[in-house]
Amino acid sequence: MTDVLARLAAAGVFAPLDVALARTLGALAPGSHPAVLLGAAFASRAVAAGHVCADLRRVLARPLQGADGEPIDDVRLPTQFEWVMALGEATNAPGSLVGDGRTHTPLVFDGEARLYLRRYFAYQSLVADALRRRAAHTQVPSQPLAPLLARLFAERPDFRPDGRQREAAAVAALRDFMVLSGGPGTGKTTTLVRMLAALQTLALRGGGSPLRMALAAPTGKAAARMIETITAQLAQLDCDDDVRAAMPRTATTIHRLLGFRPGSRTRFLHDAALPLAADVVLVDEASMIDLALLAKLIDAVPPGAKLILVGDKHQLASVEAGAILGDICDAGGREGGDRSPAFAELLAREAGISASVAAAAPPVADCLVELVHSHRFDDGRGIGGFASAVKRGRVDAALEVLRTGTDELSLVAVDDPARLPAVLRQLVVAGYDDYLRAREPEARLAALTRFRLLCAHRRGAFGVERINPLIERLLAQSGRLAIDGPWYDGRPIMITANDYQLQLWNGDVGVVAADRGGHLRAYFPTEDGLRALPPSRLPAAETVFAMTVHKSQGSEFDEVALLLPGSGSALVTRELLYTGVTRARSRVVVLGTPQVVAEAIGRRVERASGLRDALWRDR
Repeated sequence: MTDVLARLAAAGVFAPLDVALARTLGALAPGSHPAVLLGAAFASRAVAAGHVCADLRRVLARPLQGADGEPIDDVRLPTQFEWVMALGEATNAPGSLVGDGRTHTPLVFDGEARLYLRRYFAYQSLVADALRRRAAHTQVPSQPLAPLLARLFAERPDFRPDGRQREAAAVAALRDFMVLSGGPGTGKTTTLVRMLAALQTLALRGGGSPLRMALAAPTGKAAARMIETITAQLAQLDCDDDVRAAMPRTATTIHRLLGFRPGSRTRFLHDAALPLAADVVLVDEASMIDLALLAKLIDAVPPGAKLILVGDKHQLASVEAGAILGDICDAGGREGGDRSPAFAELLAREAGISASVAAAAPPVADCLVELVHSHRFDDGRGIGGFASAVKRGRVDAALEVLRTGTDELSLVAVDDPARLPAVLRQLVVAGYDDYLRAREPEARLAALTRFRLLCAHRRGAFGVERINPLIERLLAQSGRLAIDGPWYDGRPIMITANDYQLQLWNGDVGVVAADRGGHLRAYFPTEDGLRALPPSRLPAAETVFAMTVHKSQGSEFDEVALLLPGSGSALVTRELLYTGVTRARSRVVVLGTPQVVAEAIGRRVERASGLRDALWRDR
């Protein structure tokens, strides 16, 4: 066993932490079967790779390769039968490392082929149990729902709702849990504003107090963008004055909402013992939430309060363990729009909404609404056509849209790093023209949303660590940017480490500018205006002329240039490509080759988890 661990660690399959865990567990339980300890190392490795567990079927289905991509032929892994038998015999045995989740063991085996580190099994169980419970609970309003929805979703020249938007508000009124999923321009914000207005109206007209609504997002920029768009929508909302006055006007990060405790990475002020003071908790950009954070959020939502998740299930998942929005929305082979017979009847009776029915639909199916019609893009061409083909895995259709080329979407073939200066020079000088002309911090921050170069990689020839210095050099050569040190007037920055004392968070974007005294200050947007800090006080930060696609989640830009690396990168997936192009409001330039685009569409992110089965499997 020690030899196998050492060999796989030397090849880069296991990190030192994975090996240390297996050896520590082996020392705690000396009689453990070697397959159990090997499974522990794979479970540790899985979490580091974003999985909730080690799915032994997937481990065995893929050829064993080292970090260099070379096959490992001198190591024999257990067969699935051998692994399952060893883990099954160890489960709940006296002194064993393995349990079924009901005993306190470091490893949990689900009896099939999934092996968990105990903490992640506990997170998954908490989420699954809570969502099943919430999904099964019905609240019938005391006030008529159908006429309220007819008013809020009345068609106007500037507002043409579809039936799913009205259905989303009905589901939110009738259930304690719901998910609103949809791509860019499908009307998620328009829908959620009217959804919240419906909930407030029902509460106030029912003789109650205004609902306490807590709005949050995984990052500060996503929270700021959510409240900005909600505020704009409120002006167009047809509702009574007391309802408008009761609507939320602030949003925060999930960490701030839960009350992060300094000095603790995992504990929050709010949990089941001290729940949030909220009647409705709505979280935007839910695809970015990892399993652990969702578990802590759910634990803090009081019984009877509504939990609403909003996001795009086709986007990249969190960099941490879990793909929770995809798991929740995955119908497990069923048609995701189907309702249970009882809930379909309830929708018809209370809201006048007709829904398709599936006799075997579990409660979670009644809580999902996906918006599919884009009001921003044409689904057959440009950004909309390309994004639609990408998320459906249609390589030929995506390449055809890309090759056609429009002002909205174009492809610039590049696969040689040596060509990057020539390719990027005109692109970034033009793209950052408004930013470079702006002098005031407010104007710079606004201009920074008009163009952004997105990279698939962080490191390497096509990664942000090399592209940002290249862009700085190109802009300096153009005479538009004066760089006289690591901190310079005009440097756009992104915080890369949380600072709880300064209330700055990983992903916050600011700009550096000289104040009236000529001193450099870093300016960040807040709810109350700009906040200025000397660069010396900031936590870790980096230049952000270019950023990774992962870091761009929760942001939108007028124009985007998406830089893809050469062929063969495992990081360039369907989800990354879709997320990158849908950050743009009006124009995308894809920098790459048709081959890399085709490879990306064919390469999906599949994260091992038991959450989908726990929610969707017949119980």
